[in-house]
Amino acid sequence: MKKIILAILAAGALISCANRQQSPVLIQRGIPADERNYDVVQEGFGIDATLKKIFLAGYIAEGMNKNMVNLLWGPPDRESADGLTWEYINYKTEEVITRLKWEEVDPQKFKGADWTNASKLVAIEGDPYGGSPPPPEVDDEGVY
Repeated sequence: MKKIILAILAAGALISCANRQQSPVLIQRGIPADERNYDVVQEGFGIDATLKKIFLAGYIAEGMNKNMVNLLWGPPDRESADGLTWEYINYKTEEVITRLKWEEVDPQKFKGADWTNASKLVAIEGDPYGGSPPPPEVDDEGVY
């Protein structure tokens, strides 16, 4: 009986993960909101305060690193060979929801923060909110 229950739970978890990975709302693919605060507090040393605020609100912005975007939206659906272009796809329509362009980061520019082998988001093409509604308050510079 326990094996049957465990098998049902495991199957449910796999279906849930598969649906999560294919969601057209990209924030649903990443970590839950309550875990974002922990990540910023524990791992966010050296990250700009404005980017932390945007991250906690569940949105991406130019200047974020790949780890932050990956936590918010999950891994990209397609990635260029050099890793400098990420695409997130709507699986129902096969259209690109959002395309992200990255720039390699010189670790020497980020004193005190470990940006080794990291990249900085330099351009967002397509839906900048990844299928989510726009944030309630955005100024002309995209700051929440």
